[in-house]
Amino acid sequence: MPYEEGSFRRRMEKRGYALAEKISVPLVKAGISPNHITVVGMLLSFVSGMLFATGSIFLGGFVLWLSAAMDPIDGTVARLSGKVTRFGALFDSTLDRYSEFFIFFGLMFYFKSGRMLIVVMLALMGSIMVSYIKARAESLGQKKFRGLMQRPERIILLIAGTVLNGPINHYLLGGCPDCTLKATIVILAVLTNLTALQRLLSSRKELA
Repeated sequence: MPYEEGSFRRRMEKRGYALAEKISVPLVKAGISPNHITVVGMLLSFVSGMLFATGSIFLGGFVLWLSAAMDPIDGTVARLSGKVTRFGALFDSTLDRYSEFFIFFGLMFYFKSGRMLIVVMLALMGSIMVSYIKARAESLGQKKFRGLMQRPERIILLIAGTVLNGPINHYLLGGCPDCTLKATIVILAVLTNLTALQRLLSSRKELA
């Protein structure tokens, strides 16, 4: 996946993939399929969404973190086991989209009776459009992509906003209910749609 972010991001990616490789080696030896790991990641996202829907925000964020941990592992297992295929890449991307739907549907259910429902819907729309524009532009020949809110950033922000929702609200915001979570979703709604627009404008130049 091509990136044009700074050296800090590249260093973090290298460390993340080095850790993923250490975890993946015993999985490869055990004969575990990368597609199975992808499915586990999606199922964990489903559980996370269910927890969000029932108001278990911290626990949902923790399960979301476990789900996110599967993302670099399945690709590393595929590479180490020699099972990298085009279908595997498609399967991974497809289940990633399902995972995002599960997460945001859970948040929509949680905020179903307030104005935040619209904000969650905007965040979902932006997240899906960021991924769609990239996939469509790649099919038309574009190689490089920019944007602040790519999938890893979206997931990291959601994990932080949900896991820290309770502590920040209690200790720093004087018991403000779900203020951290709401702020996180607002940021996602704004930045994902800006990223989608940024990618569209960038594609206009490269694909004209």
